Parts: sequence; structure tokens; C-alpha cells
Amino acid sequence: MGYYMYDRTEEITPYERYFAALNGERLDRVPVMYYPRWVALEYAGITFSESWQNPDEHVRAQIVAQERFQYDATIDFDMMGPVEEAMGAVLKYPEDDVPQIEDPPIKTKDDMKKIKWKINAYTDGNIPRVLYAVRRLKEELIKRGNGRQRVPISTWGSSPARTAACLTGFKNWFMIVAKQPDWAQELMDLALDGWVQQVKACWENGVDHVWINDPVSSRDCISRKHYEELTQPMQRKFIEAIRRETGMKTVFHPCGNWHDRLDLIFENQASGYFLGPMDIDLCCAEGKKIMEKGTNPHFKCFTGNVGAATKSTITDGQTAVPYGTTLKYGTPEEILEESKYVIDATEKAGIRLMLGTNCWDTKGTPMINRDAITYAARCHGRFSQMDFISDEEKEAIAANVKATLQKQRA
Repeated sequence: MGYYMYDRTEEITPYERYFAALNGERLDRVPVMYYPRWVALEYAGITFSESWQNPDEHVRAQIVAQERFQYDATIDFDMMGPVEEAMGAVLKYPEDDVPQIEDPPIKTKDDMKKIKWKINAYTDGNIPRVLYAVRRLKEELIKRGNGRQRVPISTWGSSPARTAACLTGFKNWFMIVAKQPDWAQELMDLALDGWVQQVKACWENGVDHVWINDPVSSRDCISRKHYEELTQPMQRKFIEAIRRETGMKTVFHPCGNWHDRLDLIFENQASGYFLGPMDIDLCCAEGKKIMEKGTNPHFKCFTGNVGAATKSTITDGQTAVPYGTTLKYGTPEEILEESKYVIDATEKAGIRLMLGTNCWDTKGTPMINRDAITYAARCHGRFSQMDFISDEEKEAIAANVKATLQKQRA
């Protein structure tokens, strides 16, 4: 007889906890989710190249790391590149890093003719390798769960602006946005469908949820005006296409400094927002406004915001935001302190939280610091212990937990 960590326990499964947050519900405690790429590879003792060449090794790494560190989701390869490669870009594959564009294929408008804008996710490029990993991960999670999937699978999607920037080169893309906005719009229109097709195929093969990334529309890259008029509408179009095609909930990752355009981000209709190295109080204040206005009815949660990336600044461009590089260089005590602050600020604002890193889980992070995030969620993220939650809501949470556990056993 097989045993599994979520069988016969008085514990909510990661799947239930994860989607409770995305649905705006409080179940037992805040879930934990950070990009678990490097933690899984490092714990399993393999490089990214080894996992890419042998997707079964990637699956093994995801399974053993989730069970060891007890965060609340797994991921596929979580990388840019497969769609751009299928379109005709040449990628370079470092030994222990994610793929990168070797040479941007679009340098002039004439080069657009070389790009395969309409792709087949089941046959083109290396996308079938990603789909194989998803299927195997789904199979293994169900097997480990004794016939039930207890842990969700996430995938990654590239916003049209990021895809266009990969094809043109980032510096060239910023010049196109500034000086040739009509061409920028044309590129994004053409770039959108490829990633919709990959995300849809991942969903058809077993993915439960999608993260959407845009590192090229931040305050550090383009003006608020260009974001509002060009790239934000395309983010929204991409998010709405995924929702229409798959029904999946989306979390948008505004990578970098977005403090001067938070109001615009929250209008792109994502279900949640993966906060980069940004000021959590400012994010909560703007998020609460959007909820009260009701202009993004899908928005229910944040994820982050423990420091894994470089430090940022708030709106004035001068005042430093804390929680920049604590994950890799700080102590477990500092991570616990940061985590408690993020939990309290977010939940008090009426926004659900997935506690995690404010960008990718950084390569080389001490394992004890990764442990500290889950430990913080268990110590400080239990709703039954939060003094700002009313007794009536605590009773409702307890009833939800009881009903969920009864449903599990049925």
C-alpha cells in the first residue's frame, strides 16, 4: 500500500490552498509559491541543461523538491524561448541557465517575412518537449497522490511585448516603441498568437495555471504613456485570450519597477499579480482601489514579495525599496520578518496572498532560506491566528476547512 504526505492528514492540499487564494478565499493559511526552478534543480543535483535534455529528470526534480520544501505548486520548464524558436529565432543553451536568443532575427521590417507567425504547438520547434514534461509531471503527481492530483502545475507565458522584444532585440525594441509605434503594434499583434497556442497546448496536456511575464514595459524601460497606449492593451488582450481559450486563472508578473503605473497594471484583467521588487504598501493601496472600483473583477490575489531580485525604487526613482536581495544574502530571521510584514499588509488590505519570492527563486540561495518562507507561512499566515480577522470569519474559515477535508475523504 502506498503512502503519501497528504493522505489521512488533517491538512489542506496544495491544490486546494493555491486555488483558494486565486479565488479570493481564505482557507487554512496563505499558500507558498515562488518560481521553483533553481530550488528544484539544485536540490535534485542537476543543471538546467540536463533537465532540458532529459525532461524526466525535470519531472523528478519538481516532485522531490516540492515534497521537500512544501511550497504549493510545481512548474514546467518555466522559460522563454520555445515559441520564439518555433517562429525562427536561434537560441543558445547555456549549461546551467535558461535559453537565450542568440541573435535577434528581426532587424528591419523586411525580416518579418522570415518569421513563422502561425505555429503548431504540437509539432513546431521544442514545444513538444515542454508538452511531454507537462504530461509526465501530471502523471507523476497523480501517481504520487494515489490516484488524485494534490499539487497544481503552472506554466509560463510571454506577453506580446516581450515576445516582440526577443525577436527584435531589447534595445531595438525600445527604439521601435518610442519612434515607430505603428510598427511596435504590428509586431505585438503578430506575436500574440504563438504564446496563446503554447499556453493552450500546455493546458490541454495538464497545466492548471499560467504566469505571464513582461520585463520590457516597466518604468525602467518605457514611459507610462507608451505603456498605457501600446503594451498594456496587448497584455490585456493576451490575458483575455488565455481566459477565453482555457478558462485558466492568470497571474501577471510585472518584472522590474512599475510604481508609476500600478493603476494601469491592475486593469489588464489578470487574476493575480506577482509583485517584483516593489513597495508592498503602495501595491496594496493601489490594489485595494481597483477592488473597490470593480474594474478588474478577476483580481483576487498578490504573490511575492520576499526579496530575490535586485533592489528597486518607488515612484520618485530615488527612495529605495527594501526586500531586494534578502533571499540569497540574508538570514532566515530576516526572511521571517519580511514574510510577516508582507502577509499582514496584503491580508489587511483584503487581498489574498501567495507568499513567495519577488522574482525567480535565485540560483545559489541557501536551502534554509527557502525553508524559511514556508515556515513563515505556517507561523504567520494562519488565518485562525490573525487578530484583524473577525470571529465570524474565523468560524467560516474553520467550516470551509472541515468541508474541504470531508470532501477529500469522500
